[in-house]
Amino acid sequence: MKTIRYLLTAIMLIIIVPFYSQSPGKNQKVITLHSVTKNTSKSLLSESKEILLRRLTYMNPGNTTITQNDTKSELVITVRDTLNSETLLDLLLIQGHLTFYETMNRQEVLKNFAKQSSGCIREASKSLHLRDSIHSGSECILGYSEAKDTISINSCLTSNEVRILLPKQLRLLWTIFPGDDKLYNLYCLSSSDRTFNEKDINEAHADFTNPEFPTLSITFNEKVWNLWKDLTIKNMNKSVALVIDDKVYSAPRILGEIPRGKISLTGGGFSKTEVRKLVAIISSGILPLKFTVVSNN
Repeated sequence: MKTIRYLLTAIMLIIIVPFYSQSPGKNQKVITLHSVTKNTSKSLLSESKEILLRRLTYMNPGNTTITQNDTKSELVITVRDTLNSETLLDLLLIQGHLTFYETMNRQEVLKNFAKQSSGCIREASKSLHLRDSIHSGSECILGYSEAKDTISINSCLTSNEVRILLPKQLRLLWTIFPGDDKLYNLYCLSSSDRTFNEKDINEAHADFTNPEFPTLSITFNEKVWNLWKDLTIKNMNKSVALVIDDKVYSAPRILGEIPRGKISLTGGGFSKTEVRKLVAIISSGILPLKFTVVSNN
């Protein structure tokens, strides 16, 4: 009887163990990403896999595996559950297109708004609190809005009848983080002159010397030091915006020329985790594919 009981126990273990080995552990998350980019190739999927692995390893060393499914154009990520969900999804979904933009005075935009006071402009102006935003303390902030109104504002400002009223070099982009009042700022950026992107960056690192002000430190390649110096001289006492995937992460005011291509950013939404996340994204390269989450367990 003992022999039979042992055999039955062994059989049950053989059946049960594989079942549980395929299920995520209590401290694991399994996320499946699907490429929404047209003409997804095996090589681009593989390149995306390596970039995501570098990002996650930086934030969560030794606890990540990524499986590539070429047939479905999917990546299956298994990661230890030590990151909050928002940070984890940012690491997986942000493509990482980085640009430094000069800013434009809001008056350049408002004087054009005055030419059109009907249609969507009237509602957009109201949602942006244009009359009140003049007291925001920054001449490059057009206005501010609740998250629920940003889509309708974007639709108005990008419509053909409005775009012809605005300067050709103008780009209007929202902040990634809301302020203490839960409102998002809309920045006036200029794409007319030299812009700097991820190809111009030599390295980025986190600086926690002052724990109260987590800092993102960026050093440009030496070949653009003089160009960056010229830009900082040109924009003295003005803001220059750090933009990633068309969202403004920081817009520091230039207080003096920067001759050797080193900058330190302590944006309003920069926690230690946020700084480390940005370093991981900037240092790992741009995702060649755009993904959507199809499962998150």
